[in-house]
Order: sequence, then C-alpha cells, then structure tokens
Amino acid sequence: MRLADEELAVIELAAGRAGLTPTGYVGAVALAAADGTVPPVPSQSRQALGELMAARAQVRRFGGNVNQAVAALHSTGGAPEWLGQAVQLTARAVARVDAAAELLMRRRRDREGRAAWQPGRRADPLSVRDGAGAAGRPRAA
Repeated sequence: MRLADEELAVIELAAGRAGLTPTGYVGAVALAAADGTVPPVPSQSRQALGELMAARAQVRRFGGNVNQAVAALHSTGGAPEWLGQAVQLTARAVARVDAAAELLMRRRRDREGRAAWQPGRRADPLSVRDGAGAAGRPRAA
C-alpha cells in the first residue's frame, strides 16, 4: 500500500492516539471495516501515555541541543541564536510531561478509589495500615 506523506502522518497520529503502531492500527481498522465493528479508539490513559512519550522524546532531544550550545559557547564565546527557542520548546515539552503525568496519576487514583475495598474481595496487603483488620477495614471497637 502506498500513501502520500500527509496520509501517512494522519495514520501515524491516529495510531499513536490508539496506542498502536501504524501497521497495527491500519490492520485493526481494516479488520473492523471488514467485520463491521468499531475500530480501535484510544482510552484517555493511552492518550496521556502517548502524550507523555512524545514529550519525553522532546525533552531527550533537548539534551543534544544543550551539548551543541555548550560546544558553540566554548568555540565562539557566545550562546547560539537558536538557544532561546530551544529552551522555550523544552519548557513546553516539560509542561506536557507534567500534564500527562498528572492525568495518569488522577486516573490511577480514580481506579484505586473504586477498587479499594469491596465485599468478598481481599485488600492489597501493602495497603493494610496499623489498626486495620485483615481485609484492610478498621477493626470494630
């Protein structure tokens, strides 16, 4: 299958949102179309994870920019003209990492809150605190 660059970019973006490789996404969408079912839809957690991974890659690239800036500083005595823009891009990437991490933590807390204790279900042994019974519930007085 041949795609224009713009078409491939659209598929890569959708695949990233769904937490799949482009090839896996195309296969899943094709199968869903053939079966008449719903194609893969990204969960909010997968979206946040994808955002976190993309921002992490940007932050990692900044390390290379810092090395280049230091080399230029040593050779010319001045900071390169692009350094300010690189710092701004990195600040935005770090903000994206923070937002994605916060979303993932919030989702985890929400899931743990719903799954904390249910009748007939044993609590996580690591969550049992002093004064709690074997199932993680407070002991009767």
